[in-house]
Amino acid sequence: MQKLRVDQLYRQTQIDAQAFAQNETGAEAFMQRFHPRAYQSLNFGLHLKRNHNHIFIMGEPGVGRIGMTKALLNKAAAAKPMPDDVVLVADLKEPPKTRYLYFPAGKGHEFKLAIEQFIAQLKHQLPLVFDGHGYQLRSQQLERKMAAQQEEVLRPAFELAEQLSIDILQTENNFVLHAIVDGKKMRLAELKTLSADDQARYTEALDLVEAQLNEGLTRFPTIQHEFMEEGKKLNTQVAEEQVMPLIDKLKSRFDDETVGHYLDDLAQAVLAKLHLFWDQSADQVTTANNGGSGGSASPLEELMLDQQGLSQFGVNLLVDHRGLEHAPVIYEQNASLPKLFGYAIQSGHQGLGGDTLGLAMNHQAGLLQKANGGFLMLSMQSILKDPEIWSSLKAALMSRQLSFDVPSSNSVVPYHLPDFPLNVTLVLLGQAAHFYALQEIDAQFSRLFKVQVEFEVELDRTPEHELALVQQLASEVANWDDLPVDVSAYERLTEYASRLAEDKNRLYTNKAILRDVLAEANAFARAKGESLVTRDTIEATIAQREFHTGLMEDYYHRAIIEQQVLISLTDAHVGQVNGLTVMTVGRQSFGQPVRITAQASAGDEGVVDIEREIEMAGPIHSKGMLILSGYVRGRYMRYRALGFSASIVIEQTYDGIEGDSASSPELYALLSAIAQVPMRQDLAVTGSVNQFGEIQPVGGINEKIEGFFKVCKARGLTGQQGVVIPQSNVRHLMLNAEVRDAVDQGVFHIYAIEHVDEGLAVLSNLAVGELDQEGQYPADSFNGRLMQALERMNEKSSDSGD
Repeated sequence: MQKLRVDQLYRQTQIDAQAFAQNETGAEAFMQRFHPRAYQSLNFGLHLKRNHNHIFIMGEPGVGRIGMTKALLNKAAAAKPMPDDVVLVADLKEPPKTRYLYFPAGKGHEFKLAIEQFIAQLKHQLPLVFDGHGYQLRSQQLERKMAAQQEEVLRPAFELAEQLSIDILQTENNFVLHAIVDGKKMRLAELKTLSADDQARYTEALDLVEAQLNEGLTRFPTIQHEFMEEGKKLNTQVAEEQVMPLIDKLKSRFDDETVGHYLDDLAQAVLAKLHLFWDQSADQVTTANNGGSGGSASPLEELMLDQQGLSQFGVNLLVDHRGLEHAPVIYEQNASLPKLFGYAIQSGHQGLGGDTLGLAMNHQAGLLQKANGGFLMLSMQSILKDPEIWSSLKAALMSRQLSFDVPSSNSVVPYHLPDFPLNVTLVLLGQAAHFYALQEIDAQFSRLFKVQVEFEVELDRTPEHELALVQQLASEVANWDDLPVDVSAYERLTEYASRLAEDKNRLYTNKAILRDVLAEANAFARAKGESLVTRDTIEATIAQREFHTGLMEDYYHRAIIEQQVLISLTDAHVGQVNGLTVMTVGRQSFGQPVRITAQASAGDEGVVDIEREIEMAGPIHSKGMLILSGYVRGRYMRYRALGFSASIVIEQTYDGIEGDSASSPELYALLSAIAQVPMRQDLAVTGSVNQFGEIQPVGGINEKIEGFFKVCKARGLTGQQGVVIPQSNVRHLMLNAEVRDAVDQGVFHIYAIEHVDEGLAVLSNLAVGELDQEGQYPADSFNGRLMQALERMNEKSSDSGD
């Protein structure tokens, strides 16, 4: 047994002020120093040149996974070629399909503006041209030509009429025939006044002229059709004179073969759809051999294109890399299907009219498209909330392309998007449980995620790690508009990180918690009118934190202080030992003393765990109780069966019991009840025990000690009170200043033991006793009294019945 000194209860940090001042720590350098395992794994993964080398980042939120991962990804992205901008346009040869055009970063936006300006210019310019004097002259020439042709085909009728004394009067809508008799015009009905011979002659003449006239009129539709076609050719020619110079300028500005082919298609589509730029009907404006689909579109497709109007000339800038200095690195915490794969902004008229091209032109690219050529970081938790996200994402990664089924909702008219080639490295951030679960249940997961990066939750508490931690904290809060922070404050934060790790030789790596404490310390210092955050400020802030969240602890401790929960802190009692537990309410954990009692008698039932019998004990606690039975049999009944009956319970607990940290005090209570030796009540005990009587470490050791100390202080310190802990827990001690001061003043004591015998000695104030050569324990030792008690329990009755 070892009685601990005050210097064994805490480990302070000393930061080299000169080294601290030379703070040039960046995220990558910090990761290399503070998370070397994760740094090497991630750096290695970023250099892999294999398919599906996606990355899974494991670690606790708050350790800096996002910032440090971004730093390495940005460095890797800077070495990658800048991906192209992606523009979605209508496939003018296969309506209503769409196609992608690719441009160097920044050029996609220029192309979109250039096409929009081109269309706007035509909308303004073409009506002016068609209303202009030059076009009107050429159109009038066509009309005169048509009139001459019509006159020519009617000439034989007029000549015949002159020969036969027939007059032809042309009105607005028809021709009227008169016979000229003695210089007077007469209609057919008026010829009845003439003689029969004259009437027959003039009637025949009218019929001949009418027949000749009708023969000429039958050629009018052909002449008019030819006129319409000539007019359309004129329209096309005039429009072409305006369109082609603009197209040539665009082709010279965007010198790319694929883009050039699209611009050629665009020119032909504009010429084929002049009515969209000029307030005329399509059959009067557009030439028949200049369809926007190269003449292959059906009448229904042409009708659909007309319904979609100028949407077919739209430009949708899906991926815009303006302003980027390197390949994209995108982080999204709340992933969803629309965010990842894209969505369309639908207006009311699109939903009613079925403007599929309009929907496509309103399609918003998803993060997979925006991050193409770079890195996409996603939270695993947000992905797993919707199974459809994971299945769709996995399919895209396996096929290395996005195959769009847009949209899946029946309320939106389906529209076409081509398959999108995918070249992105996916970086998932999640817990280790996510990684191993997916690895177990999804055979394709390991094929996709070949890089496993683990951020440590705890690190060795070395001077190098301490310096790296405080330098990084200082750099992260440097831009805070707050009070200056002294080195001593960072030293206390480092000690707090060790307390969070529950090990004086380890550091908890969650910087977010330390930043929160530092922010609260700034507020505390300002409230106190201080101008500097020091060690004392951090100390007071931590104490204030515990006070703010300590209401439940006060409730439980008050019940002990007011003796509503019975805990003895003085004297000694048989079969009764104070144990130590940890209670957790929300994020707050605190130590809570409990009374463990045992009763023993003659019998052969062995040890009965009351908690287990009423099903309040968990399997680990039940396992600990069985270990007690094993220890008693192995220690005291190796060569002779000595029956007994005993029961053990943790008094006044009304929730479930789990864990084996109370197994050593339970054993002490059991042995005390059997031996009828009183146990000290001014000591509390924690530690698990194995079948050989070795005391094993437990968790929450600091909270347990501090909780018992608070109760003792509230009830009145006697100078003899203390705790008995496992020797292996000494390295975990980072006790608060109040407990350390009490130990230093000799009014509170902490004993560290390695074996049950050491605990029995300090609790019973008796020698434990060792077996002599005859296999007997000394009679006045603890074990001697215990064996005597067992012998008495197993004595047979001396009554013979004689």
